[in-house]
Amino acid sequence: MRLRLLICLICLLIVPLGCRRKSQSSGATNSTAVPSDPVADRSEARVLLEKGKQLYIGDQDSQAAEAFEQAVKLDPNLAEAHFRLGLAYEALGKEQEAEAEYKKAVDTYKKYLSENPKDAEAHYNLGQTYAGLHLYSEAVREYRQATKLTNDDADIYYDLGTALTKLAQYDEAVSAFSKSLEIDPENYRAEDSLAEAREGVKRISAGKKHQLELLKKQKADELKKGEGGLPGSPPTKPTPPKKPAESRAKEKKNGNIHTTPLLSPGLSGSRGRESL
Repeated sequence: MRLRLLICLICLLIVPLGCRRKSQSSGATNSTAVPSDPVADRSEARVLLEKGKQLYIGDQDSQAAEAFEQAVKLDPNLAEAHFRLGLAYEALGKEQEAEAEYKKAVDTYKKYLSENPKDAEAHYNLGQTYAGLHLYSEAVREYRQATKLTNDDADIYYDLGTALTKLAQYDEAVSAFSKSLEIDPENYRAEDSLAEAREGVKRISAGKKHQLELLKKQKADELKKGEGGLPGSPPTKPTPPKKPAESRAKEKKNGNIHTTPLLSPGLSGSRGRESL
């Protein structure tokens, strides 16, 4: 009986000690956790970026946004991930979130291009980012830079034409869309946009012609006013018509004509009147 009690007491003492050692061991394991590898994180971010792009192409915008979100967490300097995340948010109707990501993309692309100025794809994506922010002049600048680095990409010329159309620069837009069709004759979007740009050229031409006609009419009106008299001069009173001799004789006979008596020679004015 005593032996059993002794065994029980020993067991009660051993169990808490084991648990305490296990807890200490677990704590030591957590404190010595291996830090994340930046190279591995950047590599994983690019994998997630490509995954998100495929999901976005397949119209799976929510899943694409999740993949891009994970990518920017692993690599905040991955400019394309911010840009693509902005596109996904825009597709989901999250305008404020999209704008925030576009702005982050602009900052990260600028930083990247300062070290890699000949990356045509980066210039093109930065142009698209500016277009997402409705900054079309900046977008045109980046698209043009991209075409200098690569001149066989139909999409770049198409987006360049679209930005120029937004700026009502229809002549240049026609050239950009024509170049896009030259590279890819089956680009139906460029074909439709080219027709719209040509209509814009016609509207601008008609507007200029109308303004020129109005200017000519205005000058003609001013010339006519100038011929009527100098500005500010009093109007000239019309000369009354001279009455015929018969009418004057009749008026004189009837006493309607009042004549002033002639003064005597040598008398004039009030002095002559006083002397009388």
